[in-house]
Amino acid sequence: MRIIGDSPIWTRKNEETVPYPRLTHDLKTDVVIVGGGITGALTAHYLMKQNISCALIEKNTIAMNATSAEPALLQYEIDNDLTELSSLIGETQAQQAFLFGYQAVMEISQIVKEINSACDFSFKPCFYYTENPTKLDYMEKECKSRQAIGIHCELFTPENNKEDFSFNFEAGIFSHYGGAIMDPVKFTRDLIDYNVKKGLQVFEQTTVVDYNLSSREVILTTENDFTITANKVAICTGYDALTWFKKEDPFYTLSRTFSIVSKPVSALNGWREECLIRNDEKPYTYLRPTMDNCIIIGGEDLEIKNEKDEIATMGDRDPEALQQYHQLLRRVRRMFPQIENIKTDSWCHGIFIDTKDGLPFIGKHPDYPGAYFNLGFGSNGILYSLIGAKLISQDYTGKNPKEFELFKFNRY
Repeated sequence: MRIIGDSPIWTRKNEETVPYPRLTHDLKTDVVIVGGGITGALTAHYLMKQNISCALIEKNTIAMNATSAEPALLQYEIDNDLTELSSLIGETQAQQAFLFGYQAVMEISQIVKEINSACDFSFKPCFYYTENPTKLDYMEKECKSRQAIGIHCELFTPENNKEDFSFNFEAGIFSHYGGAIMDPVKFTRDLIDYNVKKGLQVFEQTTVVDYNLSSREVILTTENDFTITANKVAICTGYDALTWFKKEDPFYTLSRTFSIVSKPVSALNGWREECLIRNDEKPYTYLRPTMDNCIIIGGEDLEIKNEKDEIATMGDRDPEALQQYHQLLRRVRRMFPQIENIKTDSWCHGIFIDTKDGLPFIGKHPDYPGAYFNLGFGSNGILYSLIGAKLISQDYTGKNPKEFELFKFNRY
């Protein structure tokens, strides 16, 4: 399985940094975090805030795998609408899930300030729209459901909001708050550097080959035969974590998603407040700006049927990938005819993991005593990772958060 292909934007925008060392000795700590992407960084941050001794292990380079391909649309919205999610898990839990996302956007902004990160964080409105003329009543109902839980949003229609966007839509929900953008690689590096100064131990190029787990103690063994002994291990490895679970009973789906980044444009005409944009198609298309007036557009997902098919193993400059990139370029040009000279600057593709209800898997698994899992599957990976980090730190300190129920493994 090839996780990332071609040239992720954040790899290109961020220069290489001084590497962290390999682990070359046995180690004891309270919690060992496996995974040096944004999920591992957030998990370490919330644990460190509770004065818990932590070590973070990354088999490659910090923030240079899935995090480098993360579009970093921070949206309170979930893949499933509030109406749809309510039918799957109940209205109360669906409302809670949406509010968790809303609160997580605000908490990310607070962390950015706390660590003084130069990650180009910026709040943005969100626009979720449909081109289906039969869905006006549905979108109106969805908008009212969101307003009922305190989301500041309004229904947009072509009759009233034709001048706001240059592309056609039949109805849309414009949320004035609850969205943001940032550079996820810069944020991850800044967050880890901040916590290293507070005592976090970080080791790159360190692969764990054996996990000896019990409720009293965990012992991890690396490929160089060093051990890490801890009270708990937090698995924050995204796709790699799937090897922990039975293939015959998958609780997730796999697809390959594609994105392109434009060269800087002079102005984002026909794009109200340079908001985050997502349509209601499945798979959906999303758009966001960057701080230097580039456009990121993603989507055109292809289903992965097994780990050895052509989509799963797709490499760089694959002909089918190039076709998906061209479709994205045509779409953004069609949506924004008033933006002159939209040209592709870079492109990438990567594995996307989704779940039946669009929610992540966070917490404990009955088969693995001593382990926490923070698996931010779905489109809101960064926000889910923050939620998971917060809940794991609460549980470790004895607070037993009831919110684990919403994200537990055996929920369906």
